[in-house]
Amino acid sequence: MILILWYLAFLSPTFALVGAIFLYRQHCLARPKHRISALIYAAIILICAAVAYFFGMIFGIDYACSPPAGNLCGLAGVFIIGPLVSAGAILLIGSLILLLPRDK
Repeated sequence: MILILWYLAFLSPTFALVGAIFLYRQHCLARPKHRISALIYAAIILICAAVAYFFGMIFGIDYACSPPAGNLCGLAGVFIIGPLVSAGAILLIGSLILLLPRDK
């Protein structure tokens, strides 16, 4: 089970990048006159991803370092939970931007 989480965490930036590009393309098709520029879109997504990584890392360390844990328990928060939560935040924010009203 932990090996699957390592693989998902390793591949999560790739999935998030592909998802963000796809969601931005859908946003541009839905709102051609009032679209968000790519630089602003990238800044919004990167800021939200950094905040999500920070809180995911804290939660992951707190969860993994329960009393019977070993010395390296904090690595699970840094290398597994943090990247997964960050990738999820990228996809969530891209989906929320996609929900902006369409041009008529």
